[in-house]
Amino acid sequence: MSDKVNENEECRRFRDGLEESAAKLEGAVRIESLLALLPEEQRAHAAACAECREAADDLVKVKTLFHGATSFADEERPWFAARVMAAIASREKELAERVSAWAEFPRFASRLAWVAAILLLAGTTWFYESVVRAPTYAPTGQESIFEMGQQTTPDDVLVSMAGDRP
Repeated sequence: MSDKVNENEECRRFRDGLEESAAKLEGAVRIESLLALLPEEQRAHAAACAECREAADDLVKVKTLFHGATSFADEERPWFAARVMAAIASREKELAERVSAWAEFPRFASRLAWVAAILLLAGTTWFYESVVRAPTYAPTGQESIFEMGQQTTPDDVLVSMAGDRP
């Protein structure tokens, strides 16, 4: 177990040293030039450890891939501040337009409430007058279909006829 921990510690130190040497040599695209900057014990570890050799090979491939790429951090970009300020100004203008539109809302809402109240009053008055002026029909003796007159049965007729004669 202690060999495994010791080996992991050596691998970590090798990879840290490899990254430091890669940072020192910007144009290094060969593994030998990176290993040349490392101490002797780390070079011996690279010869013995396959994973560390593979890590060094991957680092060289990445450096080769990005060899021609330039960093934008060193470039001066005077247009950047102007674009940011223009974006901020347009956003402020947009927000100001929204605020001014909502500032008009209370006055519009007040007018809308008055118009709605007048229409409601006029409509209620018209409806009330049309109900009052509705024609009334004379009752036909039957108030509704549910209140039907009493029907006479044949027995009632016979009893009433017999009631007249003794």
